[in-house]
Amino acid sequence: MRLPMRPILAALTALCAVSAAHAADAGNYPNKPITIVVPYTPGGGVDTVTRILAPLLSQRLGQPVLIENRAGVSGMVGSQMVARAKPDGYTLLAGNTTTNVSNLFVYKQLPYDPRKDFTPIVMVDRGPCVLVVPPDSKFNSVQDIIKELKSQPPDTLNYGTSGNGSFHHMSAALFMSMTHTQMRQIAYKGSPNVMTDLMGKRLDMAFEVIPVAEPLIKAGRLKALAVTSKTEMAALPGVRPVADLGLPGFEMVAWKGIFAPAGTPPAIADRLGRELSAVVRMPEVGKRLEALGVIADGRRNEEFGKVVQADIAYWGPILHDAGVVPE
Repeated sequence: MRLPMRPILAALTALCAVSAAHAADAGNYPNKPITIVVPYTPGGGVDTVTRILAPLLSQRLGQPVLIENRAGVSGMVGSQMVARAKPDGYTLLAGNTTTNVSNLFVYKQLPYDPRKDFTPIVMVDRGPCVLVVPPDSKFNSVQDIIKELKSQPPDTLNYGTSGNGSFHHMSAALFMSMTHTQMRQIAYKGSPNVMTDLMGKRLDMAFEVIPVAEPLIKAGRLKALAVTSKTEMAALPGVRPVADLGLPGFEMVAWKGIFAPAGTPPAIADRLGRELSAVVRMPEVGKRLEALGVIADGRRNEEFGKVVQADIAYWGPILHDAGVVPE
């Protein structure tokens, strides 16, 4: 059977034209400002770290790198914006374990698919939360909280988060699962609002990222009870891990990372990955991140993508077992 050659040649010509256009775009990239969308309010952990990276990336690429905060619904608003953006390398997402892992199990109608809608660029850092309470709280230890929870009806105590599926929520869910207790979640749009109400004693406690909580702890406006990592963190000397304070095996460490929309030309994704990885691995950046309570990483592209997929497979069952029901 002979196939008609004209349609085949036309299709091949079109394919070559698209490939050539992508190659040309990659060769000229970047030739205009790049926007990194932070799907949280200014002042939060993702925002703080992204603002460290942006000027250094700008120097390496020779173009302005702008930051746009698009907060709302556990990072969904900004994440959806990037998922639908043109895949040309000029609109990026500053994502994290919430936007690109746990949201998949928390929301029935997530307006994007973390498994398909993004191109992983670089893992920026890894870090734990710190369990904090108001400075004059009656709780002075993890065991104080556990005893109170076990002696009171469910939902007597509350805790603040930056939304369902957030790192803060995941930490609390794991805590409740391991202690067989139940607290009431109060969800906010971002970490700064959580901290405001915690300091105002409208919340009993919160699991907060160290970059946000550390200045308030050092200023005496919050009291730190434990960190969710396996070891102490340099930013909070003397604050012991939850695992050493009555809950062996407890660990909750999340990551932040940069993503591009799915379909971004491989050459552009690779360029971004190389440049951002180099920025993250600068000694001065590592020191600044360590001071914020996180550890610089720098894994990029396919290697970072494998981490994301592994976390999706790992956290789904844990969140289900912790009683997290998609809404």
